[in-house]
Amino acid sequence: MSGRLILGCASTGAKFTPWNHRATGDDVLDRICTGASIKAAVEETVEEAVTLYQAGVRYFHYHARNPETREQTTDNSIYQAVSSRIQRECPGMLLSFGASRNGAEVRERVAQFGEWERVSQCALPLHLGGAHFVTIQAAVELQVICEIERKFGPISPEMVSSRAFADIVEQNVPSDNEESASLQTHSTSNGADYGRTSPRVQFLVYSEAVKRRRQLGLLHEIEWVQLDRSYAMARYAIEHPHIRLGDSGQLNVTLLFGFSPRLPFPHTYAEFKAVVDLAKRLEYDLDDPTTRTRRVTISVGAAVLPQQAEEHFLPLDIDPEGRAVCALRRIAAYAAQPDSGVDILRVGMEDTPYIVDEAGRVVEGENADLVAIARDEIGRHGVDQETDTDVVERRMRIDMLREQAANEQRDPSQRFTHLADAQVLVSRR
Repeated sequence: MSGRLILGCASTGAKFTPWNHRATGDDVLDRICTGASIKAAVEETVEEAVTLYQAGVRYFHYHARNPETREQTTDNSIYQAVSSRIQRECPGMLLSFGASRNGAEVRERVAQFGEWERVSQCALPLHLGGAHFVTIQAAVELQVICEIERKFGPISPEMVSSRAFADIVEQNVPSDNEESASLQTHSTSNGADYGRTSPRVQFLVYSEAVKRRRQLGLLHEIEWVQLDRSYAMARYAIEHPHIRLGDSGQLNVTLLFGFSPRLPFPHTYAEFKAVVDLAKRLEYDLDDPTTRTRRVTISVGAAVLPQQAEEHFLPLDIDPEGRAVCALRRIAAYAAQPDSGVDILRVGMEDTPYIVDEAGRVVEGENADLVAIARDEIGRHGVDQETDTDVVERRMRIDMLREQAANEQRDPSQRFTHLADAQVLVSRR
């Protein structure tokens, strides 16, 4: 870690929407869980991004929403409009699009156009409204690993780090068995419903998504939502010859603590650091665990439901005074430690769309409020935010893209690794 943290904002997300939440009668809780304060229209999203940029945010993660229904959408024209505006108005802001998209409108589009609809935004060129990063692994892709567990038995981080798992990667052939893609997560009433799919379809979509990023010379990013399975899926994608995740020498891993019972929210720094260290193992291939093959950057976030906020409002183990802090402050404090290994501290309405006051009560808030809390907490630990765009770009390997583009100008034949497969996907609309 450089001693400074890049502040990131996950601005919208897929979980907190009107159709995903079943009303409880608690006005504050219902407003939070339906995403009443989350920006949906392009103009207000861009305005918020500019405000966050002025506050020092240099990484903006975005799930497009239908401005009329406020639900997550697969309409790539919305992604493109937001991206193009932010690139113009927030120079140096790193853009990330959420994939593994779900929700009622997404399921309808997947049923109509196929599973690629979940991740099609990954194939948008940056200059045509794409993003530096797209999270091509999150939840639904874990169906590949769920099937491996049924075939080969339980997995663990230790097993996934061994030659035995490499053998499984070589032997496994994902099946066409279609099943419900619901996963055990902490979510809103319908937030974890991804519809029905098969391991083979998820394997093919994942492989194609990585290929499209490679062809565009753009960066690889994944999210961890279940510790053992997310690590296994990432390792599987790295080792499998038809995917080769991170083969460009770069991979950003976002760790969403509290997203599920299988990636619980940490209450000690040691618990937090163990997960970061596990993700860092992805820098090495199983066949050569001594040579670093790729640079893994780490983003961390607190994915804690408002209903669970109180149970995580506890004394901070690394604070001399033992302050009781909320989940967001705890993650910020852990990320600010000198040996944390964290590059991006991610906050936002996708993960914790609320504020916890000093008494531990949940109240409504917005992205700017969450960023202010994160800035305050890391400042308490002597850490500042990294706002120098040149430093941010080097740290997150954007400089690698620029060098690659310069090489392509000198020798256009380097543009694609596989020219026969090269193509540019445009928006469906």
